[in-house]
Amino acid sequence: MIKKKIRVGIVGGSMNNKWASQTHIPALLKHSNLDITAVGTSRMESARQSAEEVGAALAFDDSKKLAASEDVDMVVVSVKVPHHYEAVMAAIQERKHIFCEWPLGANTAEAAEMAKAAELAGIHHTVGLQARQDLEVQTMKKLVEGGEIGEIISCHMQVATPGKGGQVNQDTAYLLNRANGANLLTINGGHSLDALQYIVGEFRELSAITSSRYHEATIQETGEVISKDTADQILIHGLLEKGAPVSVHIQGGVNSKFEIEIQGKKGILRLSQNPSLGHVQFGNLTLEKLVYDPSSTQSHGPNGAFEQISITREPNISLDFPREGVTLNVAKAHYVFAEDILTHTRLAPDFNHAIKLHQLLDRIEESAATGKRIVW
Repeated sequence: MIKKKIRVGIVGGSMNNKWASQTHIPALLKHSNLDITAVGTSRMESARQSAEEVGAALAFDDSKKLAASEDVDMVVVSVKVPHHYEAVMAAIQERKHIFCEWPLGANTAEAAEMAKAAELAGIHHTVGLQARQDLEVQTMKKLVEGGEIGEIISCHMQVATPGKGGQVNQDTAYLLNRANGANLLTINGGHSLDALQYIVGEFRELSAITSSRYHEATIQETGEVISKDTADQILIHGLLEKGAPVSVHIQGGVNSKFEIEIQGKKGILRLSQNPSLGHVQFGNLTLEKLVYDPSSTQSHGPNGAFEQISITREPNISLDFPREGVTLNVAKAHYVFAEDILTHTRLAPDFNHAIKLHQLLDRIEESAATGKRIVW
């Protein structure tokens, strides 16, 4: 990579922001081409404290002022989804490169407006779908494309989390209001469906059922009971571009689980997360395979044991921190995006990609609401 500094401002960069402090900030601090020059939060006091802690010269309590700073080349948007639009549009107005968390917008219309404006501004833009940076995910994709298990017969994905059900804390209570655009389908579902399509290809049709088994939730700190209008059971059946059937079950308020199992004519690949939080993008994944014995008289070979695929992790001096988990995946996403900016490539998933994922989620909701199969 070209040795040049990209000056970064973080909207939502408070050290009290658990996501930013555990992912973006440590990733940016260790990156040889990225330099945190500005921190923005909702309060100037916390902005100054956080800026001092990370060594940034500037602090802001207004995302527009941060974006307008001459000392900022790139803006990271790491605030709650309902505030993405304002922060992103402010950065676009100033023609700053943008790394925005997923979901891009509270709805597809917002995402489409941001994508159009970003293209007109001629800036680089990416959305935080970092599961595709995970080595196990990338290896599974390569094995599928290389024919390791032959033609795909079927694919099944399970995504489960104890969150977004009947218990919630004060910080995450907004996830139970559908209007905010951040919920089980968009967050857990969006990240997982992106990883699935990255590995096996895109859906071409689907049918879906959604259900709310929890209509209320209790805020843990106060005991207050609030209403909930988001689905906590989501079932999707469909066909991939090449015709293979796929089934997906996404659920909240239950024990955690993440697993993708791909059945092929020559064997099986399985990607799992243990222990799991129901978020594939957090990493900690295990990839296993079972290859059928071609000499078996049975059509699918004898039952056998899965073997774990050992993946050699290449040393990278630009990623000088623990080699696993969500911090690594976010750091790799920053590495790819910085390279795009410096070398004028377009390898990172951008806002246009985000629109397609938003549209997939819309089709799931449309099918669930109408009871119809959606084909495109």
